[in-house]
Amino acid sequence: MKKLYFVIPSLGGGGAERVLVHILRGLDSRKFDINLVLFRKEGVYLDHLPKSISIQFVDRNLVYGLSWLILLFKIGKLLRSNNPEVIVSFMWYSNFIILILKALRVIQSPIIVSERYTLSFSYEGKFIEFIRRIVVRFFYPFADKILAVTRDMAKELNHLYNIPASKIAAIYNPIDFKKVNQDAEERVDNLWFRDSIPVLIAVGRLSPQKGFSYLIRAVSTLRSAFLVRLIILGEGQERKNLQQLIHHLNIQDQIQLVGFQKNPYQYLSRATIFVLSSLYEGFPNALVEAMALEVPCIATRCPTGPEEIITDGVNGLLVPPGDEKALAEAIIRLLKDPALCKKLSEEGRKRAEDFKVEKIVREYEDLILSV
Repeated sequence: MKKLYFVIPSLGGGGAERVLVHILRGLDSRKFDINLVLFRKEGVYLDHLPKSISIQFVDRNLVYGLSWLILLFKIGKLLRSNNPEVIVSFMWYSNFIILILKALRVIQSPIIVSERYTLSFSYEGKFIEFIRRIVVRFFYPFADKILAVTRDMAKELNHLYNIPASKIAAIYNPIDFKKVNQDAEERVDNLWFRDSIPVLIAVGRLSPQKGFSYLIRAVSTLRSAFLVRLIILGEGQERKNLQQLIHHLNIQDQIQLVGFQKNPYQYLSRATIFVLSSLYEGFPNALVEAMALEVPCIATRCPTGPEEIITDGVNGLLVPPGDEKALAEAIIRLLKDPALCKKLSEEGRKRAEDFKVEKIVREYEDLILSV
């Protein structure tokens, strides 16, 4: 039985955290002794972990500022004393900590780091992106394998950072069909789903990355042709700016920001159309989940993910990122063409089957056993 240690800052409500939980729940416990290290004892997904997984926490107050040196020491001591056979790290900050320890020879275990976002385009802030790119360029070569969540991201790592292709593996994020469909059956208390006005759904952290301002403007431009409503699921630092934009456009009666939802599927399953308006992504989980629920989908051609998931006009519609007019036109096209909606729904469901958690977990197992 191979002793595995997974490392991530927390199990907060993000896509990477949800993916890790799917992987931990799906790994074969007969093959692997599964352990999890968290920097902070927090997150909505803590209760979703199997009881068989050993979880170890590091003091949450040690993550910020120069105190990362203490975090480095504590993580190094923990991993060295437990001597894992393979370490799998999620999120760039965790990757940084683990790879420093590898470079300093504090730990000798094979390391797989998972890169979750495109490296060519980001709005996360100049300083953060500067640090992140230094980490990728100078520390990622210490990893035994680098896991990209799309093929385009794998190409970025190879072409932009000269990381050998032999060190890079591309594995898509998994979708738990059983849970998605089960949770979709739960009742949602929202009056908007009780009348005939079309409801658009978008899901994601309220940040510039998600391009929600373009989607909100698209909804505003539709007023002369169609009355539609938009519900955005997610929380984040852009809430105030988005609320101001909604008020400025005088469409408060058409848009709801409902915050983070532990069960987004009860909303997704009742959507007329799902819209991904992102300017960049890693792998857009919500897009595939909407397809799994047979909701017709519109997505931007942002880096990376949508163009590897959707074939335009076959199982979804693709539009340029940052283009509110194109978003509006795509929404109108679907609202005017029920036959196209039906086709996209059916073909979208078929495409989503390629991302079933059982298939993706086997790919993770093969990767782990290969290092």
